[in-house]
Amino acid sequence: MKRLLAIFIAIMLCGCMDEPSEVMPFEQRLVVEGRIEQGRGAVVMLSVNSPYGGSYDSETLKDMVVCWGKVTIFCEGDSEVLTGRMQEDYPTQFIYTGTEIIGEVGKSYRLEVEYSDQLWSATTTIPPQAELSDIHIEPIDKDRYTITATLPEGSNAYSIDCSLDGKAYYAPTVFGTHEATGTPQRITINRPLDDLLRTGYSTYFAPGDRVCLRLNTLTDFAFDYWQKWENNLINCINPVFPATSNPPTNISNNGIGIWAGYGTSYYDLGTIEEHL
Repeated sequence: MKRLLAIFIAIMLCGCMDEPSEVMPFEQRLVVEGRIEQGRGAVVMLSVNSPYGGSYDSETLKDMVVCWGKVTIFCEGDSEVLTGRMQEDYPTQFIYTGTEIIGEVGKSYRLEVEYSDQLWSATTTIPPQAELSDIHIEPIDKDRYTITATLPEGSNAYSIDCSLDGKAYYAPTVFGTHEATGTPQRITINRPLDDLLRTGYSTYFAPGDRVCLRLNTLTDFAFDYWQKWENNLINCINPVFPATSNPPTNISNNGIGIWAGYGTSYYDLGTIEEHL
């Protein structure tokens, strides 16, 4: 339930309003979060947005998830219709996945979504893979730990995702989007963004956490999207600086969200205790 709330507040509620003081006519739109990375098939989540300020329960949120769409990936004359299935680790708890078209760096991939007699599309490429270095876990005290790492040199932008306790879904980390400076950057990796709505949230990791990280090399559009998405999510729970602008989108037909290719590297750090 917390994961459902996090994604719908962040992508749909914050991403669909202009000035908070204005009452805008509501228009239902498709929300897409889709990715393809080198060496893996596509993964796509679909939902619809909801009016700002509405009331929600678990059934309402589940009704916002699109489980009956047709999702197709195209690449260099090949195509694949993705398979829909339940996956409780993901925010929507339902995903569309592919196994035939596997991502390759430099190639172009077109996404098409058919749902409710409408068609949406987007195109992306996969940038080169990069690597984190010097990953360290350091204690602040017996209950709090920091993770630091060094980003690679170069001109690319990056984001850091985190999976806790062996879950399949990697959530963006708090302040996890980084623009390269041309020299190695030492960064702190925080807990995932989808933990923000939990009581007593802390950026630190805790004893017992099993931590897996993912470094994403971003296209220019993906960097712009995730940076603004993160700002909107944080501002959604900040009454002083409310979210008042939409993240960009590359989804056609007035859709919301992102279809992006990523160069990725994965790191299984094990449990915090293994580094003490």
